Amino acid sequence: MRNAIGGLLLTLACAPVPAAAPVNPSPVFHISGASVLPMRLVEWDADGPMGRTVQIAWDDAVDKAPPNASRYQQKTYSFPTGTIRLLEFRKETGGMVHAITSETAIFMLRGVGSVEVAGKTVTLGAGDAVNYPSGVLRGAGDASVLAWTVTGTVNNEASPAMLLRASSAGGDVRHYAFPGTSVRWARRAGRAPDASPAREVDSLVYVIAGRLKFTQGGKAVEALPGDAIREIAGQARSWSALAPSSFVAIDSLPVGAATGSSGGGAVRTR
Repeated sequence: MRNAIGGLLLTLACAPVPAAAPVNPSPVFHISGASVLPMRLVEWDADGPMGRTVQIAWDDAVDKAPPNASRYQQKTYSFPTGTIRLLEFRKETGGMVHAITSETAIFMLRGVGSVEVAGKTVTLGAGDAVNYPSGVLRGAGDASVLAWTVTGTVNNEASPAMLLRASSAGGDVRHYAFPGTSVRWARRAGRAPDASPAREVDSLVYVIAGRLKFTQGGKAVEALPGDAIREIAGQARSWSALAPSSFVAIDSLPVGAATGSSGGGAVRTR
């Protein structure tokens, strides 16, 4: 690590790191996207004593990066049981370069890219989901990616790196069943409430489109595109679509839960 003007410059060897507890998690279950300020970042390939690495900088240091670097924006939603990050890449600002570090799963909202899964480079399209990706997320065009870092899954280290395609996950409700966790994408059009019983795990939800009413613990909120919701383990909840809507979610163990493996956070070697 070394200082850069107006920001930090880090060299990443693209190795996984443990998923630590989220920083400053929200005490509420609904985070409005309008309240989350986007952060400017930049990443690029560089050759040095460690071989080919990816460097990353942010804030004012973004302007000092090489012209062909990937400049993008990130929004971070932090809950007690994990974080959701929305990464927005544009072709005209260098496309997509993002070194995978603590991400436990990613979901391609739009665009095309590639990443490593169990040591092999795979191509990703809109609606594809990856459990425990590795390497560097790359793409030449516009792309939006959701990156989750959960603090625990049912089997943590035993959960394999895996790619599941949108085409294999179903219709209006797509269920990406990974060992130890799952990602769910849903589309809703009706106004009737869809009540769900209390579950044993949290779900970290990102609203993609539409307008939804979400009720949990006796409190109702309206969720709009770009908002994030934490479905809290042990609490009944209900959803109703006020307009045709879609969202995507991932499971995470509740606060203080033991895991089916080493009992720690989502730590593993890829």
